[in-house]
Amino acid sequence: MRHHALARHEDTLLSLKQTGTDMRFEMPFQKTYAYDGAFIDDAHRLLGERLHETGMIDLGIEGWLLPADAYKLYEMAYFSPGDILELGSYRGLSATVMNRACTANGRAQVIVSIDLDAHALELARSQVRGQAGGERAHFFAADAEAAVRNLAAAKRQFGFAFVDHSHQYDHVFGVCAQLHRVVEIGGFALFHDFNDPRNIAESAPHYGVYQGVMDGLRPDRWEFWGIYGCSGLFHRIGLC
Repeated sequence: MRHHALARHEDTLLSLKQTGTDMRFEMPFQKTYAYDGAFIDDAHRLLGERLHETGMIDLGIEGWLLPADAYKLYEMAYFSPGDILELGSYRGLSATVMNRACTANGRAQVIVSIDLDAHALELARSQVRGQAGGERAHFFAADAEAAVRNLAAAKRQFGFAFVDHSHQYDHVFGVCAQLHRVVEIGGFALFHDFNDPRNIAESAPHYGVYQGVMDGLRPDRWEFWGIYGCSGLFHRIGLC
């Protein structure tokens, strides 16, 4: 795969206090990779054409992705230099977006999707199985942090990771502290709900995605690259 110019949007970084104001709809999709036009292809563009009344995309699959989240997820999967790791399958919405991107790019990528909820996992598996290219997606019931440790022990590497398994600080921190072991240098990780006002709201004490990411990702291994919708993008850097 040829190399692409990359654009970093470090000016979109918000402090934890700033995320307390709901800015999810104010953080637009911006391109990380260089390509002609506003969208990669029609499949990319069409992700945001049909919306729920909540403003989330509507692909006929239960889930919560803002247009900016979905556009970024598709882009990162499309250009991923290697296989893709998903932590948090839910009903298969994000896996569907990534599978469409992988089908469009014509490369033989694999999607490994992890979820602790066996019922949700089966729904996601059934959803993706019937799609073009759906055989590339493999679903496993496991705790996300344990799965990352096991994948690292097996020396499994990924070009892109989408992290959406939990909103709790401990769960997010635990994954982030290990994630450098499975995302190859030069790869990316996208964290859903990074920019969500509930991370700081007293009414949502179990939310702590922003805090878990910022505390768990070491700055000598990860670099902030942008916020799009409610998702935060980080680039894997360093030598180990």
